[in-house]
Amino acid sequence: MLTLGATTLASAYHQVRVGGDTAMFKGMMKALLAADEMNLATGGDGLLDRGFIAEHTIGFDAVCADIAATGWDEIVRRSGLTREAIESMAQVYWQAERVIVCYGMGLVQHRHGTENVQQLANLLLMRGNIGKPGAGICPLRGHSNVQGDRTVGITELPAEPFLARLDTAFGITSPRKHGHNAVDALAAMRDGTARGFIGLGGNLAVAISDPEVAFAAFRGLDLSVQICTKLNRTCLLTARESIILPCLGRTEQTSRRPARRL
Repeated sequence: MLTLGATTLASAYHQVRVGGDTAMFKGMMKALLAADEMNLATGGDGLLDRGFIAEHTIGFDAVCADIAATGWDEIVRRSGLTREAIESMAQVYWQAERVIVCYGMGLVQHRHGTENVQQLANLLLMRGNIGKPGAGICPLRGHSNVQGDRTVGITELPAEPFLARLDTAFGITSPRKHGHNAVDALAAMRDGTARGFIGLGGNLAVAISDPEVAFAAFRGLDLSVQICTKLNRTCLLTARESIILPCLGRTEQTSRRPARRL
């Protein structure tokens, strides 16, 4: 992070078009089904886990029909990947005995998020990669201050019933004006209408969709306050005044037990 160097994390990298994840997954399933058919035709046992599909899934025929009706031209156009690239990904998948698919917020935090996860699950189910050791679906979600934040009222669009209860509980009058979401906040920082930033964890400048805009926006702030368990790239973007407040994560907190007397 400090040297701005890179660490090799994968043997293959595919830049999927924004919104093209579902098409990519359908392309992988299309390649898998074609390879399965060829394997059966040459005397093999097939590449699908038919026992698992029969016992643990429903709707398999409908999924196959949908994939058959989706042509490669559409898959390539929507995914932004070549057919050869998608087929190579599918081959890596079907040659593995156990597969874990990990995904981050980029797969789910947009209008096609639910559909993406559904098709990802379909891909895993086809070879029984659910419910067995060393296989499954792994959503890499946020840290402790992210989970449940909406439940406790951390939102830029608070509803009136919540605000009314908040006022009653604490004897205050909450502001009724709505705030910024992440994209609007970055635009306000970029345009100079927002002059300060307080972040509780996270690495916003890198995690947001346009880091180059974010980097310049953070450097133009009057104040940037980062409250975090670990130093990250956003902490290093200095505003006119920058403050880093370290804190302990929940796994780092020690219990305060009274000392025993011997």
